[in-house]
Amino acid sequence: MRGVVGFTTTIPVEVVFAGGYVPCDLNNIFISDDNPMQYLEKAEKDGFPKSMCNWVKGIYGVVVKKGIDTVITVTEGDCSNTRALAEILRYKGIRTIPFSYPFDRDRHVLEREIDKLITAFSVKPHRLAQVDREIEEARSTLALLDRMTWSDRLVTGHENHLWLVRASDMLGDYRKYDVMARRFIHGAKSRAEIQGIRIGCIGVPPIVPDLHDFIGSVGGHVVYNETQRQFALPYPSRNLVDRYLMYTYPYGIFARLEDIRREIKERKIQGIIHYVQAFCYRVIEDVILRESLGVPVISIEGDLPKALDNRTKLRIEAFLELLREKG
Repeated sequence: MRGVVGFTTTIPVEVVFAGGYVPCDLNNIFISDDNPMQYLEKAEKDGFPKSMCNWVKGIYGVVVKKGIDTVITVTEGDCSNTRALAEILRYKGIRTIPFSYPFDRDRHVLEREIDKLITAFSVKPHRLAQVDREIEEARSTLALLDRMTWSDRLVTGHENHLWLVRASDMLGDYRKYDVMARRFIHGAKSRAEIQGIRIGCIGVPPIVPDLHDFIGSVGGHVVYNETQRQFALPYPSRNLVDRYLMYTYPYGIFARLEDIRREIKERKIQGIIHYVQAFCYRVIEDVILRESLGVPVISIEGDLPKALDNRTKLRIEAFLELLREKG
């Protein structure tokens, strides 16, 4: 797929757009496919072990089966397996461009990493400035959509999840995505208010496709999708570097905690569901989250891109019943 630039997690997508390329979040291609298992099967056929994160295997499968020839690999600030994945892709003849978020949120280091991307895609400064201004309009629209989820309660948790998680690449066309989001908002304004216990979902976006809808079916309303909201970068910023310094996901649990606590208070969240991916190091962060958020927390684990299992459904139902009793 020439002209398409894949990436393993959210990167300064403005640079890719400004370079005249089509950005593609490989995670979204994997999970939105009618048959996502085909990508896992391809990875395992090529030697990936069963006992590793299925997101990584899915990304690999997408790159190979879709013929994507350029991939930005985020080697710091995301999955610890990405460095090895980059080596395999490079061995397969795929161009890999490394990008790192500095763990200590060092502005100069991040600026240097963004400059390396600018050089890699031969981006002209005036073009980047233009894209930067225009894409902010789309981000403002998504911020309104997010507010309509928790303040007006006119948008479901699943809808919120989809619109915000796809903001990582805006389906390859940020202008069109902005128009689509505005049309969605216009239609949602005539809805009745959604009822239900206010739930926050934190952690990586779930690999299980029916989590939000199931929560809604048993009396919950997801009014906060932590990481998906971060992908949409829904806050004003002075420039590109500032924007990606404010983005909390790559900078560890303490950077995220401040944002999560603030949103719990503002959105009046009654309980938190912490989603973790099987074989992911981030599961360890659950220890800190449980003791730091001030509201009840339940952790659930996903592995394959399949519907929730019955045991997990029962746990979620019991959690919502507990919240209901607490009032």
